[in-house]
Amino acid sequence: MRYRKGSIVISEAFDIPLLLLIRNSGYITHEQLIALSGYDKSQSAVCNFLWRIRRLLAGGFIGLFDRRIEGCKVYSITHTGLLELESFGHSLSSLNAQTQVICHPSKMMHCLELNAVRLSMVRHGIAELWLTDVEVCAENLMTDDRYVKDYDAVAVLKVGEQSLTCAIEYERSNKNAARYSEIRRALSQEQMVDAILYVVRDAKGLLAIARQLSGAHPRILFVTAAAIRRMGIDAYAVRTLSHGGPLSTLLAQVAHEADAVRVAASA
Repeated sequence: MRYRKGSIVISEAFDIPLLLLIRNSGYITHEQLIALSGYDKSQSAVCNFLWRIRRLLAGGFIGLFDRRIEGCKVYSITHTGLLELESFGHSLSSLNAQTQVICHPSKMMHCLELNAVRLSMVRHGIAELWLTDVEVCAENLMTDDRYVKDYDAVAVLKVGEQSLTCAIEYERSNKNAARYSEIRRALSQEQMVDAILYVVRDAKGLLAIARQLSGAHPRILFVTAAAIRRMGIDAYAVRTLSHGGPLSTLLAQVAHEADAVRVAASA
């Protein structure tokens, strides 16, 4: 097949995974993209990655935020990129080429900080699968609310020999008491995940949210973003204000409890 001179031919094997990662992340830094896309640090791999990103930018498939964030370039998908993904069969009911505003800049720091949490879990070898908010929302739209809310992510975490399906919420700022009452009622009805992990920006916020939501679900945990980025599964986490420990220990506890629930349900 011959292509028009100057046209950019999208590779299903190499370009599409990058476009999917950018679309699903909302916003993503250059460093997060290269790490989450699985490129190694060899010179040839990095050169190949840079070449592909330059092509995607030149073709208008992705956009570059107008300023760097903490020295990092930040990418997002464009309508052209969404159209290209849809032509390869990668459509989302929650985000498509007809969407007027793809991702509002006000959500950028939320996206980038959640990416950092995801990357920490990947590097510590516990994230087996990760669905972002647009993918969770698409599942809810297609399945008549599979989950009780549109979580920031749903991940399958490897806990020892077990796999734990965990809803993840990233809380950058605290909500009012009335809103937490609504969330508490919703979480109490959640049956599609084994556990819920609230990642909170700082320790002060963690204490406030744990006070509002502990016990809302039988297996809900709370941890700070800084701790999980720095220490991974060794981060200090809590189930209630009086019950805490390493995240690895608490995940093992809830995985054992979830397994017991499944065994009882199948008996």
